[in-house]
Amino acid sequence: MENETTADLGGQTDIVERSAGGEGALSVRAAANSLVDTRRKDVAPEDDDDKDNAQQQPGEARERATAGEQESDPQGDDTGPDAVPGETQEADPEPKAPPIEPPRSWTKEDKELFKGLPRDTQERLVERERSRESDFLRRQNEAAEKLKGLTAKEQQAEQLRTHYEQALPTLLQALQQQQAGEFADITSIAQVERLAREDWPRYVLWDAQQKRIAAVAQEMQASQQRRESENSARWNTFSHEQDSLFLEKAPEFASDKDAFAKAAHGAAGLLRDLGFTDAELAEMWHGKRTVSLRDHRIQLLLRDGVKYRDAHAAAKKAAARPVPNVQRPGPAAPRNADADERVKALDQRLTNSGSLRDAAAALAARRAASRR
Repeated sequence: MENETTADLGGQTDIVERSAGGEGALSVRAAANSLVDTRRKDVAPEDDDDKDNAQQQPGEARERATAGEQESDPQGDDTGPDAVPGETQEADPEPKAPPIEPPRSWTKEDKELFKGLPRDTQERLVERERSRESDFLRRQNEAAEKLKGLTAKEQQAEQLRTHYEQALPTLLQALQQQQAGEFADITSIAQVERLAREDWPRYVLWDAQQKRIAAVAQEMQASQQRRESENSARWNTFSHEQDSLFLEKAPEFASDKDAFAKAAHGAAGLLRDLGFTDAELAEMWHGKRTVSLRDHRIQLLLRDGVKYRDAHAAAKKAAARPVPNVQRPGPAAPRNADADERVKALDQRLTNSGSLRDAAAALAARRAASRR
């Protein structure tokens, strides 16, 4: 309820004290709204009903001020007629930040769950995922660099081993020739025993030479076995890959084993007719024989294949038989009907143009019609 008091302060001055209803301290906005409402009431005449309402509702100004503070301004600013000078104006709302995209490597279900998380949680997850991916890429690059170094070293070691294995036969031959020159008189076991009894130092040299030759020969045998094992592994890989490619290019043999066996039998017969033996075919099938395209049998096989391909393509492009035009039912047209029509057309053209070319064409048509 608003109270009004009058006091004399050294003159005839009226000081009006007004207080808004309600409880608690007023905010700046509520006090300003109450002051504006009071000024409006002083300017506008009040009737008895308004006074009664004011008396019955002592906290109306306070409630209206509180409600105005809680409700947002429709225009969103404090520049209207009710604005109070010196009051702090509210800043415009900040623009909404764009949504955060989930990591691309996540599954569809994880991305849907990510959209429902709070923004700060999304930022932390994205930052952690970015850090994890960066660390993974760094480790992957380091591993790739190490692998490159190892690959280079392995290639170098393979080259050195190949050179060594290629040099073994030459070394063995040189050692055998050296032994044949220095110990040409030692050709039997009895001579070796006599050498051991009579000339022990020379026997030691002969024995060392023999052991050296045996070591080189054993190394040659081990390298040969190693090459055969590696070649066998490579051939198994190659054969499986080629069989898969063949079945992919010729799917009619993938599920029909009988058709495959029949085709294999026919291919073997074709190769025998070209001059290949059964032993050669078995060795070639198991990768134990290398065949060059320069081989005359391979050239004949390629020739027959080219002929078959050309014949197959020509059969597809064969032209269909010409079908005669269907005649409509009714009396047959006169024998020279077409020639007469052509003559009439040329005569009409000659009448219209009067050119020598049309006259010659009309004359030729008449002669052709008369010969029929």
